[in-house]
Amino acid sequence: MNRARLVLVTDAAMAADEVVARVADALAGGPVGAVAVQLRRPGSAGREVAALAERLAASCAARGASLVVNDRLDVAVAVGAAGVHLGGRSVAIGDARALLGEGAVVSVAAHSDADVEAAARMGATAALVSPVYASPGKGEARGVEALRRARSLASGLRLFALGGVEVANAGACRRAGADGVAVIRAVFGARDCGAAVAALLAALEA
Repeated sequence: MNRARLVLVTDAAMAADEVVARVADALAGGPVGAVAVQLRRPGSAGREVAALAERLAASCAARGASLVVNDRLDVAVAVGAAGVHLGGRSVAIGDARALLGEGAVVSVAAHSDADVEAAARMGATAALVSPVYASPGKGEARGVEALRRARSLASGLRLFALGGVEVANAGACRRAGADGVAVIRAVFGARDCGAAVAALLAALEA
C-alpha cells in the first residue's frame, strides 16, 4: 500500500475459490504496484483465512501487489503479507507495529477526524476514510470534505477513500486529497474485474 492507488477489499460473501479467481482477474487490469489487496474474512477460522491468504499472496507476488490482512496479525506473519488492516476493535496500532516491524503496512479504518489524528500520531501507514459516499450499511456519507480535513490533519499519512467509490467519483476523491481509493463492489461486483480496475485507475489519473 506504500505505492498503491487502488485497494481491493475482498467480498466476504464470496467463496474462497471465487475470491482467488476474481482477485487474479482484477490484478491483471492494473500496472505493477498500482493495486493492493485487503483480505477481509470476518468470522472465518484462522486456518481458513490463512489458506486463502496464501493463495492470494501468490497472485499478489506475481503482479507486484501488496497483500494486507484484516485484523489477523498471526495470518499476516504466517503468509508473509505486507501488513494488516485494523478496525475499531483490533489490537492497537503500536502493538501491531511492534510485532510486524517498521517496514510493515499498518492501515486503519478512519470514520472520524479523531481516527485520522490517532492513526498519524500512533504511526500507521495508511487510513481508509469512510464512508465518503453513500454505501449500504456504512452510515451517513461524509463527503469529500472528510478527505480534505484528513489531509490537513495528517500530511504524511496515506489516505484512501472508501464507501460508494466508483469510476464517476474516484477523481473527486483524489482531488480532495486522497492518495487513492478502496473499493469492494466497484470491482468485485463488475462483470470484468480487470476492466473495472483499469477504469478506476484511469479515473484517478484524469
